[in-house]
Amino acid sequence: MSILIVGYGNSLRSDDGLGPNVVTHLSSLPEIANDSTITVTISHQLVPEMAELIAQNRIVVFIDSRAASPDHPPGSIHWEMVQPDPQKPVTMGHHFTPSGLLSYTNAIFRVQPMAYVASVSAESFDYGDALSPIVKAALPSFVQLLQTKIRSFTLNH
Repeated sequence: MSILIVGYGNSLRSDDGLGPNVVTHLSSLPEIANDSTITVTISHQLVPEMAELIAQNRIVVFIDSRAASPDHPPGSIHWEMVQPDPQKPVTMGHHFTPSGLLSYTNAIFRVQPMAYVASVSAESFDYGDALSPIVKAALPSFVQLLQTKIRSFTLNH
């Protein structure tokens, strides 16, 4: 069993820095830092070069912020399974979504790991290197969710 945790986003755009912030925290926890089956990585954005690393893992967890909406107000926490997007052609683009990157990984390496997106709805994507107060307040619950999910993967697979 191998798990890849990918935190991505721009840490200079307030809540967009959620992914790198959370992954930095997770990687310092002994249960993750000392588990040789878990790999963590941080990136500004999802890029084609990640396909090889994704292909080497059975489970991938993408961590990012997301735009808020009336149904998903700032600070709300989300956990969703993600699948490759069969509707999009696999091309080299400047920006990938998790589903697009999974499609690319599948097309190149012929593997399809189980994948999930964990996110918090953002309050602000303005310039700044700190998370908004509402997203920061959601972090303890968000990290707890991630720890619970990761623990279940390591115990059940």
